This record gives sequence, structure tokens and C-alpha cells, in this order.
Amino acid sequence: MTQPLAFHPGTSFDSEEQETLRSIATLLEESSSPESQTLLKSLTENVERVGGLAHALAAFPPIFGEQELGARIRGRDSLVDLLTHADDTSIELFLPTRAIVGRSLVMAELNTWRLAFYLLLELSPKVHPLSEKVEYWMYSCIYTRLAEDVLQSIAMDTDTERRIRVAAVDYLSRFWESRHLYGARHFFPLLSATWAARRRIRVSVGTLLGVSEIMRLLQSGCDPEFVDYFSRPHLDDDEHQAFQEFLIGVSTEKIQSIAQLMEDSGTFSLTPEEAGVNDELGKDSGQTHECVRFYQFFRSRYLQASARKLKDLPGPKKTAEEYVMTYFLDREATV
Repeated sequence: MTQPLAFHPGTSFDSEEQETLRSIATLLEESSSPESQTLLKSLTENVERVGGLAHALAAFPPIFGEQELGARIRGRDSLVDLLTHADDTSIELFLPTRAIVGRSLVMAELNTWRLAFYLLLELSPKVHPLSEKVEYWMYSCIYTRLAEDVLQSIAMDTDTERRIRVAAVDYLSRFWESRHLYGARHFFPLLSATWAARRRIRVSVGTLLGVSEIMRLLQSGCDPEFVDYFSRPHLDDDEHQAFQEFLIGVSTEKIQSIAQLMEDSGTFSLTPEEAGVNDELGKDSGQTHECVRFYQFFRSRYLQASARKLKDLPGPKKTAEEYVMTYFLDREATV
């Protein structure tokens, strides 16, 4: 007989998440499927392993406060200085152990929700009412990871004012210190709401101005402040292009080639098919869940921006999310 679903006293799953997982466990217990006990065992063992990881996280020293080792002092200021020596290939060598274990915990939680999603599919080929809740928790993990990536990028950027980098590290420390209790939806509702809205819209390309995408973003619950930032009268070219990438879902270089195609053909508007734009976020894939593709949607833009900065190429050197968060961290640090 499979052991009942149980949570460690210091579990990283909050009460609502626990309720969702218990509901799935109950469905498996009551299922007449010959595989139900095997599926239930997979769920309970996975939750147990995540609990062990949360317990391990609690054993590492807190991020806040200073620590001394001989003549060496570690604190917020030393971390701000240290991260300027890091890049995407070496960032984990500069992070506190608690931050690295915490990141692993978020990914372990994500995989638990991915497992739960597939368990529901095994129970019924039809979409189960609990699937929507499971997807909500999946995206919460993705948004937390994305927000951390955005903040880390700002903290590593030596071209950004120190006070803004300090603010980014402050938020990173809060993530690392309490990620078992809070995620991006608590710390950065602006980003979470914007990402949630973006994944609901489908690209139309049109005139490449992104007007229809902006309207759909707002209608889908995007934080108006995100759009307002890119509606400023003195927006520079890099910011405008980063916003276009966010709206249309392809690189600046691809957008420019589409614009050239429209000019050469005398066309003022194109469909995604005519422009050769595949809306990856709208694709149904049996291999990867949409939440994974959404993370890739950010990372591809981020890596392209980093490459432009490294090689001093034209085009945005940051993602739209980085531009917005730098602005809000600047505003917060000024208050």
C-alpha cells in the first residue's frame, strides 16, 4: 500500500499548493485505474524529495547580515562588488550556497507540478478542472526563476549605477532568504502580471508596430505601468526594439528583415505565416509544456541582447523586462 501524501514541517509548498496536491492524491486513491497506485507513489515520493531539499536549504546560513571569517567580511556590499565579476557562464561560482540550493528547490517544485500535470492526463484524456490550478503553480515557479534572472542580470551589469545594483541585490537576497515562502507573484506582481498576459496573446505581426499586441496585452491583464514605460515620448531605439521583441516574439534582426520584406513587396501588413513568424508560445507540443517554452522565450531574447552587448552590435542590449525593472529599481532607490 502506498504511503499517504505527507509534507515536511518546513515544506516549501504553501497551504494552497498542499491543497492542490492532496486533491490530486485523492483522485489517484479513488481511481479504478490499475496504474493508480504506481502514479500515487510517484507523487508522494516526489513531494518527499522536495521536502528534503527544503530541509537542506534551511541548514545554510541566512543571506541577510554580515558574516566574518578571519579578516574577511561578507555582506550585501561585498556581494554587490563580487557580482560585477560574474557573467552568465560563471554566475553560480559567485552566489551564496543558499541561493544555489534555493534555485534547485524552485526547479524541483516546478518538476513536481509538471509531474502532477501529467498524472492528471493519465487519469483522463480530457482536461481536468485541477489542471488549471496545477498550471498556475507551474507558471509561478517559472516567473520566480525569470524574476531572479532579471535581477541577476541587473546586479552583474557594471554599466548600471551602483545604487540600482544594490537594490537588485536586496531583492535577490529576499528571494534567496524566503523563496520557500514567497515567489515572484509576491515580490514583483508587475512582472508576473505582464508575463501572464504575454503568454495569453497570439502574435498577428500586422504592421510591426505591435498596436494590436499592446491592446491584447492590456486586455489580458498586463500591468499598465509596463506598457506606460514603453510609451514614454523620449524612448530610445534600444528600448523600443526590446519592446518589439517582447511583443512580436522574434529578434530585432528578424523584425528588420520582415520590415525589409514589406518594403520590397510594397505591403503594409503581413500575417505571421507570410512573415515566417512561428508563435512558439501558441504551439501545442507533446514534448515540452508551454511553461518551458515561455522560459525559453525570455532566455533567447536575453542571450541575443547579451551577444549584442558583448560584440557591440546594433540592437537592444537588454530585454524589455530588464529595462523596466532597472527603471523601477532606480525609482525605488531614489525615494
